[in-house]
Amino acid sequence: MLVGRALERLWSTRYPGFIFGRPLSRGEAPVFIYHDVEANAFAADLAFLRDNGYRTLTTEEFVRRSPDGGDEGRAVLLTFDDARRNFFDVALPLLREFDARATLFVPTHWIGGRRDDAGNVSKPLTDLFMTWEQIRVCRDSRLVDVQSHAHRHALVYTGERLVGFASPELLERCPIYDWPMRQEGQDERLGRPPLGTPVYLAEPLLSASRRILENRMAVQACREAVESGGGTAFFGRRDWASRLRAVHRAAGGRTECLEGRRFENLVASEFALSKELFEAELGYRPQYFAFPWMLGSERSVELAAEFGITSVFGVGLDYGRARRITRLPAFGRLKGDWLRCLPGKGRRRLWEIIPEKVKGFLVQQHLAH
Repeated sequence: MLVGRALERLWSTRYPGFIFGRPLSRGEAPVFIYHDVEANAFAADLAFLRDNGYRTLTTEEFVRRSPDGGDEGRAVLLTFDDARRNFFDVALPLLREFDARATLFVPTHWIGGRRDDAGNVSKPLTDLFMTWEQIRVCRDSRLVDVQSHAHRHALVYTGERLVGFASPELLERCPIYDWPMRQEGQDERLGRPPLGTPVYLAEPLLSASRRILENRMAVQACREAVESGGGTAFFGRRDWASRLRAVHRAAGGRTECLEGRRFENLVASEFALSKELFEAELGYRPQYFAFPWMLGSERSVELAAEFGITSVFGVGLDYGRARRITRLPAFGRLKGDWLRCLPGKGRRRLWEIIPEKVKGFLVQQHLAH
């Protein structure tokens, strides 16, 4: 299943001509996406751009860039998703060293250090992400344009097909965003779930058309089976998966489908809550929006416009859809490891990168979508 998804995504991704050794088209300004970066590798990317005469654009410069390029010269847009601590610790100092610009897309739910009306500051949910104070430092550097990456950056269940359980191995291997949003009593929970939690077919919230609310009786039964079976030790049994599937089948209960107006309100909250926190913590509304995982549904794009977003960004497999979206300008992005395929001295060739990319597609596949 994972290999099939990897090949499908590989086939769906649009690769521009410069990757195959061709020159850039007139006016072409590629957009690259990073998450965590390693200092030497990112410094080498910035040195490549500097030595070959590439200008790093602000988001506004990129969006307003003339389609035919004019005499604007070589240029790229560097984007970073998730507002990870790595950006503050590693990327920002290098941007300063090279006097380079970048756009930071922030998922507001995950950012610690919120200020309430009484002046109290919240603790970070996890050390993986930056605080609002660090984000303000980025904003004030005049090198970083801080924009929205939604609020929760969430997956939601969209089908009842069981794809796995929260085991120690999966909790270690799968990143924090790979675990779909789930109900715990009256609350919503994100991130890594308790051991034994069932995981169902899921899609990005902003790309989905409905949400399936999990069978709470089955979830509780599976968690209790793991706890009574020794917790982590339960997963040392060779038949642990079949045992949990049997518990899940026998649990009874039912799922609920969230759709129509109720689901749209959940989608709209991604834009509303992000806007609210931007205004409270940074003093402005976000103007540009990077969809988590891929460009959102047509309704999500419409809602983005309704909340003041003027341009949206996706990923490599979104290039085709980006041309068909009419409500807002939409742009695909390529992973940063393609950057040194740009024309210039020290250019990497496709044959050098293919083995790395194929390995990445096969290994870095999502758990539930």
